[in-house]
Amino acid sequence: MNYDLCDLLNRKLEQQCSYLQDQKLTRSNFKYQNSFDKVFEDIAPEQYLETIENLETEYDVFAHWLYRNGKISSQLPDFESSAKKITRELANLSYSNNPVVDLMYFSGIAKILYSQDKGIYIECCIRPTLDQMMTIKDIEKSILKNNGSIVWKVVERRGKNNFYQGVGAESLHSFKWSRIK
Repeated sequence: MNYDLCDLLNRKLEQQCSYLQDQKLTRSNFKYQNSFDKVFEDIAPEQYLETIENLETEYDVFAHWLYRNGKISSQLPDFESSAKKITRELANLSYSNNPVVDLMYFSGIAKILYSQDKGIYIECCIRPTLDQMMTIKDIEKSILKNNGSIVWKVVERRGKNNFYQGVGAESLHSFKWSRIK
């Protein structure tokens, strides 16, 4: 990993998206509210059905970047536009046709989608740092108090549609990262 590039990208992203100020968010500005349900149902159908049965109301889906230092960005309307702004500045950064995957790979950040008492979705390309894992556990305690699951996806940047997925923060931590090329 090129740590200079990683630090540069994290600083640029922190400038663009800043940090989450208010921990008690009430309204989401994420464009793709139904994407969370689709991903959750694809990765863990049994947990999804259990969670949906126990919910009284629908909750908003919130989207954030999880920086390498374990801090969370402010809310995002979508990941694509945020990633395109950063990769556009650094023309030689984009190797695939997916700026989000390129940004996650080179900067070590992760995507987080969550809904109160429903679930948390984490997507990354490289192994999360200890700070990121601690933040994930903190989010799990505050968001999934009564119900819900953590689902995750590890995306390989080089392979077309190669990814690994699972349920639970412990399985993300214990994932065999030597598989990723």
